[in-house]
Amino acid sequence: MESFINEFITSEFEGVGSPEEVLLHRRISPYATLRPGDLAALVKFQHQGRHQHPAAFRAAPYCGSTLQEDSDEEVIPAQEEVSEVVVHAADQGHVPAEYTVKGLRRHEMPVIGVYVDSRVCPGFRYRVRRAGASSSKGNSDYFWGGKARALLSMGMGYGRRLTFQDDQLNNNECYFWSDSEPEGYAFNIHAVDEGQKFLIQGEDDAVLGEGCVEAIHEPQEETTMTAVNGHVTKHVAVTLTCRITYYHKHHYGLMELMAHEDHETVTGNAVVARSRASAKASLQAIEGVFLPRLGNCKFVPDVC
Repeated sequence: MESFINEFITSEFEGVGSPEEVLLHRRISPYATLRPGDLAALVKFQHQGRHQHPAAFRAAPYCGSTLQEDSDEEVIPAQEEVSEVVVHAADQGHVPAEYTVKGLRRHEMPVIGVYVDSRVCPGFRYRVRRAGASSSKGNSDYFWGGKARALLSMGMGYGRRLTFQDDQLNNNECYFWSDSEPEGYAFNIHAVDEGQKFLIQGEDDAVLGEGCVEAIHEPQEETTMTAVNGHVTKHVAVTLTCRITYYHKHHYGLMELMAHEDHETVTGNAVVARSRASAKASLQAIEGVFLPRLGNCKFVPDVC
């Protein structure tokens, strides 16, 4: 029996890594029962250190980890992964200045000195906070109580004045200069709001139901941006919990009734666009949504 264990069990995990990893691989073998926390711990072992901030020209890991195993029974999230990003103003036609922005989260865009990330565009809504290693986690870091505001304009010159929409029409105090904060600013785009209502369309554009956003779970992260003749379109990855009401058509197609109501957590690609003639961007649709009862569909804002 001992020789069998050495040959067919112990040898299987040689070179896997630390003793903890060997023990983990044995626990999740096809012949073992998966315990709470095993899968999260495996993801931690396999993916630790692979992430890099998309805005970095030369980025180095700063601190943080995406998962933390507290015990075999419960896994709790640790501090968000952040990075140290080096940006160059010369790439935007400014003076050859180099800046280092610390504490930037993956979904955030840097603004510092004369450098403004090219994805930061007037007309779109952003949440803004001070960047830096000393920034704490939570809404206390964000301006305006964490509320997303539309960027109205970016001034000319080196220290660019960034003006946002204010609740007061005659006395706008929502502005600052790009070079006012030595450690810089962190911007993240905001495309979808809680309480927003949608019509659910199938692949043939038929309306199959309606939904209302009850919670937004992940940071809204911009994935792509296109600008053609002043028309700017952004795609933003979102994760939402929605209250869904499915429509049920009568057998003879004479009427539509409100039938089944459910709660679904979905992921999708929010399309936000600003035309050349418009000062503000608007949400066009959330594409790539999958609902168990309907399959692939999209959410279209209900303007009624």
